[in-house]
Amino acid sequence: MTYIAAFGCKDGIVMCADTQESVEGAKNYVEKLSIVEDSSYPLAVGGAGFGSLIDCLMDEIIERTSKERPATKKELKKLVQQGLTEVYKSDLPALTLRRLDHAPQLLVAARTAEGLCIYQTLGRRVLKEASRAIIGYSTAYNANLLRRLHQPSLPMQRAVMLAVYLVSQSKLLDEGVGLDTRVAIVRDNGAWIDDPVYIKDAEARVKDFLALTDRMFLTCIDVGISPLEYREQFAAIANGIDILRHQYLHYAAARTLERALTDPSYRGDPYSKVFPGAVTEVPESGPIRVRENTPEEIERLKKMFDAAKQGYNEQASKLLHRLLSGREVVFLGNETVKIQGTAGPADPSTDS
Repeated sequence: MTYIAAFGCKDGIVMCADTQESVEGAKNYVEKLSIVEDSSYPLAVGGAGFGSLIDCLMDEIIERTSKERPATKKELKKLVQQGLTEVYKSDLPALTLRRLDHAPQLLVAARTAEGLCIYQTLGRRVLKEASRAIIGYSTAYNANLLRRLHQPSLPMQRAVMLAVYLVSQSKLLDEGVGLDTRVAIVRDNGAWIDDPVYIKDAEARVKDFLALTDRMFLTCIDVGISPLEYREQFAAIANGIDILRHQYLHYAAARTLERALTDPSYRGDPYSKVFPGAVTEVPESGPIRVRENTPEEIERLKKMFDAAKQGYNEQASKLLHRLLSGREVVFLGNETVKIQGTAGPADPSTDS
């Protein structure tokens, strides 16, 4: 069996799935999510059902959307329907399937010119648009969990963590759901498969956070303990959460930096994995450190960019020289990475 969910958030759509396939008692690894790889059209597809038929359906839909790039939700729905019809007409007769395998399910998530949309298919039919949906194990528990925690206003980082949590719960409860978790993201600049290493680490951290938040819930609701004992227990739990957040923040920054410096295929992340404006410091020895810009640094940066903006190249160069002296700076989107080492001072005569 399969668990695949899709839901909208403030910045796009998140789709999540497990990667286990059970065939006659054997457990196999299989990718259940597919995206338009070249960013020509922001679309992701997830499929539950007989593998060969699902592959044909997903390939057909991705090929059609990449080529035709439907601008409206109505056009996208029509294209998906045409893809289903073509596969059932041309490919299904060549597949040896039991009759119960003739009704696979798909989730199709896309961003059209009209906005975000999620369509679910069942067999040959495209169902009505949804803000969130589950296929495979769409049990009452799974549906209620998604309904309780999902909000369209969730920022992307929280939506991804929700996706990781949802799959982890299905793995615990639903037979045949297992192996690694995959997360696909659809936003205005294309479709992405999130970093599998990062997602695997996130799944472990979700368990650590839940252990503490479960304790917090029981502590907060227990009015049988004194106010002093409550404050002491709450403070201990909050301190544990702060420690976990600190560890997770440093891991996220280190993982992003590692990919940027060592992975030639890395083209950035679909969302910020550390807070905007974060400063990542890499000492010559010891772990990296992540912190916020100080007011003094913010003011110096403001002066530098104001000077550059106004055409004062000489003044901007001097400010830049003082900022970079003894450091090599790597810019990753909105984050600043300062690497302390043996790099010589920047040439003050440069205009950049």
